[in-house]
Amino acid sequence: MAEASNNPVVGDIREEWHWVKPGIEEILHLDKNATIRPEDVYHSVLSGESALYIHDNFFVVATIDVDKYNGRRTFTLALSWAKGRGGANAVTYTKFFEELARQYNCERIQSTSSQTPVADYLVQKVGWEVKEITIGKDIEE
Repeated sequence: MAEASNNPVVGDIREEWHWVKPGIEEILHLDKNATIRPEDVYHSVLSGESALYIHDNFFVVATIDVDKYNGRRTFTLALSWAKGRGGANAVTYTKFFEELARQYNCERIQSTSSQTPVADYLVQKVGWEVKEITIGKDIEE
């Protein structure tokens, strides 16, 4: 996959909130299992627990997760949203995010999605692998 030349940059959540918040709200509308609120993301980025990467057409919120048993670091693309759908927006910058992961001494890069087509695309077109699938059911009282 060809790498785009104008890479995403770190964004200031306070300056970008006017368009990032509606994107997060759309993600949450599509994923009924999500437990976060837009304000949680705002706080996470503002406090440095995660980072906001912005581009003309999309944003990504990334975190570094550390395995509590072996210390293995994983660069997680926690949220990704695009103004224009279907253009493989953030995926176009896979090599950019992989390089960021290396700079942060991460051994793995990953993302999550409740949408099967997203997972299929990442496996078939980007070369990622499915590492874990979570299936469950809410228990009603």
